[in-house]
Amino acid sequence: MNFGGFFVPVMAIAFFAWVVNTWIRARHGYPIEDGAGRPVHRSPSPDAVADQVRQALASRDATIAKLEERVRVLERIVTDDSRRVAHEIEALR
Repeated sequence: MNFGGFFVPVMAIAFFAWVVNTWIRARHGYPIEDGAGRPVHRSPSPDAVADQVRQALASRDATIAKLEERVRVLERIVTDDSRRVAHEIEALR
């Protein structure tokens, strides 16, 4: 018996089916797995990473600006005359 004549075409068909299955899964957004069943994650594009970094920096800058303003107010309260601060607090009530 010659198993090579039967085995090679069957393996070629199985490989082709695996490639088509993986392509369809990737195209429709299903998770892709490696041969051991573990999920394979795509790395984000450099543009997506750059956008995330820009958003994080903008958020950080906004937080820093708010904190700087609060520190200015606290410095003014600490360094100003206590009677003036008390008068401003009374005026706000």
